[in-house]
Amino acid sequence: MTTQPTEPSAPAGNTPVTFYDHLLPGIEAGRYRITVDQQLPAEQLPGARLDPVEQIVDVRAAQFRLDPSWVHAVYPAPHSQGPFHGLLPHITLNPAALPWEREPFTGNVQNPARAPWPALLLFGEGELPGDPNALGTTASVTVRALLDGDAAVSGPALDKNAVDPALLDTPCRVVDVPRDLLAQLLPELSDLAFLAHVRSGGEDAAPAEGQDGRLRQEAHAVITTARFPATAQGRYVAHLVSLEGHAPAGAQADGKPVRLVSLHSWTFTSCPESGDSFSRLAGRFAPGHGEHSAAPLRPTPAADASLPEELGTLLEQGMVPMTHITDSGERALAWYSGPFLPRVAPGLPRPADGHFPDADGLLLHEPHTGTFATGYACAWNVGRALALADPGFATTLVRLRHQGRLRRATDRQYATYRRQLFHNAPSAGPAPRMAARAAAPTPREQFEELLRGDALDALAESFAAPDDAGPRPRTVRAAPTAYRLDAPRRSSAPQSAPSDARETAAWLARLRTLSGVPFDCLVPDQRMLPPESLRLFHVDRGWLDALLDGARSLDRHPGADTATDAELDGLLDGHGSVPAAGLLLRSALVPGWPTLRVEAHAASGTVPVKVIRREALGADVLLMLFDRMPDRLTISEPHQGLHFGMDDQGNVALRSLAPGEVGRPLGRSVPVGADPALTVTTPAGARVLDLGRLAARLAEDVKPGSPLSPAEFAVQLVRAPEQLTLSFEGTTR
Repeated sequence: MTTQPTEPSAPAGNTPVTFYDHLLPGIEAGRYRITVDQQLPAEQLPGARLDPVEQIVDVRAAQFRLDPSWVHAVYPAPHSQGPFHGLLPHITLNPAALPWEREPFTGNVQNPARAPWPALLLFGEGELPGDPNALGTTASVTVRALLDGDAAVSGPALDKNAVDPALLDTPCRVVDVPRDLLAQLLPELSDLAFLAHVRSGGEDAAPAEGQDGRLRQEAHAVITTARFPATAQGRYVAHLVSLEGHAPAGAQADGKPVRLVSLHSWTFTSCPESGDSFSRLAGRFAPGHGEHSAAPLRPTPAADASLPEELGTLLEQGMVPMTHITDSGERALAWYSGPFLPRVAPGLPRPADGHFPDADGLLLHEPHTGTFATGYACAWNVGRALALADPGFATTLVRLRHQGRLRRATDRQYATYRRQLFHNAPSAGPAPRMAARAAAPTPREQFEELLRGDALDALAESFAAPDDAGPRPRTVRAAPTAYRLDAPRRSSAPQSAPSDARETAAWLARLRTLSGVPFDCLVPDQRMLPPESLRLFHVDRGWLDALLDGARSLDRHPGADTATDAELDGLLDGHGSVPAAGLLLRSALVPGWPTLRVEAHAASGTVPVKVIRREALGADVLLMLFDRMPDRLTISEPHQGLHFGMDDQGNVALRSLAPGEVGRPLGRSVPVGADPALTVTTPAGARVLDLGRLAARLAEDVKPGSPLSPAEFAVQLVRAPEQLTLSFEGTTR
């Protein structure tokens, strides 16, 4: 099947996304009759004619339901809340040609503008009789019942014989829409083409379930609604409906509701007054917003607290006073610090063998207050608890240690055997025994040296056949030159690490990124990370080492497991960088923008910082770990630009359509929200774009004398991603 993309349009800058008007299939879905008729020239074969041959071909495509995996993304995200009153909800589909595989209307309605057959309709509370609360409720009927029709509603007029018989008894979801409401929400046929285009590249802000928002270059179809959510708070349901088999809005005068097939639906809540737009949320992290401002992670005391200097210094260093229960059951005051500190932690002295055998050796005395610092001891205990909680890891680690001890015991036995065999026994052969080597010979060398004497004759005598079994085989003495005692020795090191060692090192490498560590151990006091705050921190390498020592302590004997520990240390060094810094973001930005972009740079913003781990911890906390401390952060919306609509002032920012500059902001805008000719309020209270007038109005400014194509129209409606850049000084203290 061939595709026919139109001329691309793309926003300029760092946004790797391209828009196309449509992606047309080589042939549309439907039933076709192929006739082959051939007639030979009469002057050559008078009266000769071949009978025509006919073949019925069905070209099938999605019609009554969509595979859930075809829905790549939707916006706003399902069940989300936010100020969406200036945005046009949209859906992104994986089959890029799907919206143009069928015709939207029946009755010989011409479609020169290539309008899509599905449309995205937005309904509020109290608008759908079958779903008054906008919860996404639909009715389920079979395809056969849908095509047979219902006297109470106006359904699609489709030929049942042209439908795949296997689909007739399968269910599909339908919604019954009042005809007058549909006439207010559904644009004219000539304007429907502006609501669909093809996007190549980019990443999605709210991927559908089972999808991700990673940057890709394959094409996706994007279908947008023409309706804005109201300026008042309300719940909405978006339905991707099929227009195939229906008449254009307003073509029929009967008052029956229109039964539409719902291919996909989701709900969200628009809260214009919630104050949680991206610009307002991200703006709080700028300097001057109190506890919301980006700051080091520390339990800062209250401004009016009169604390001794020693205590204030400990708090500034990230220490938190906690209750400590000793082994004897006594309760005492102690200081706790997790792996995230507002300063570079001093190096932790290591034992002679490099690993702490227990937590008691990690209880450090704090001289200013006469108490203990329990952070490292807690890390050791947490690591051991996590190891014990994972039966697979515990079994693998214990088996690895037992295998290492068995190998070393075998090596000792071989060494003892060699000493007894070569240094105590007399020489048995005529050849003089070689002088003791500086290093012990290999088993092959030992065996070859035995064969140089009379051992070969003795073996032949021992394994020869008995006298009554026939003639004895002739004994052949091996020539001395057949054996090379000076052959290079095989390396005693294993060719590759055992699988148990690799699995253990991989588990420890994940633990080194603090995977599975309870959040209370990372942030011991909730006041260190208040709502709507961003905190930077250094990672204490000593805390990570103590955590791993606790996990590796299972069945560990310091003297017997030195070689195994050294092997694990070598494998761990090959598992990438160790976290050295990071940030914690607690904000509504985390659930509202799942693919929020956070870019970190060092050296005054010239060197990118490697992200070792990025994970959402809970509903509204984002953790990122870096290989170094950044001095500049850029927080921005996903750069794919798949937010269509107006800015906070109700304007559409104009973009250039000139070759080589497509998408470049022109610095001027068109007021759309305040113009009743462009944003129409219907009798039902819906705010709907007049697509034809808006396209003509935008063309006057960006493309005088020529109409806008769907791709060019989409470029104008793209909402530029907002971003906030933060610079930090003194982050290496």
